[in-house]
Amino acid sequence: MSPSARILIVEDEFLVAMLIEETVRTLGHEVVGPIGDLPSALQLAETEDLSAAILDVHLQHGERVYPVVGILRRRGIPLVLTTAYRDTEIDPDCAGERLLRKPFDQTDLEHCVARLVSARPAPEPVHSD
Repeated sequence: MSPSARILIVEDEFLVAMLIEETVRTLGHEVVGPIGDLPSALQLAETEDLSAAILDVHLQHGERVYPVVGILRRRGIPLVLTTAYRDTEIDPDCAGERLLRKPFDQTDLEHCVARLVSARPAPEPVHSD
């Protein structure tokens, strides 16, 4: 079995955040968050040791998660965007990112987590002399 992943969850809807958190933990991975505001998401994306991220596009107070996407891309961390909105309402710069459409079911979420974990970079090998 592969080592557990550390997955950032950015979601401002409490019940959705709890569903994602429970699923990630049940699959044997560690949760970072969940958090629902942009300033906290930015800080965690910048400072935490992360394997992957699940990001809600539209956060509270009209905030969008796009600045977090930029940080994660720079760090090479795989991510998925969750949204109930149409493709035309997503920033064109994020058009190539994986999307998980709301409402999603447990199976969709489990497959999404599995794809994210398989997409993460392999850990550096440890060399002994």
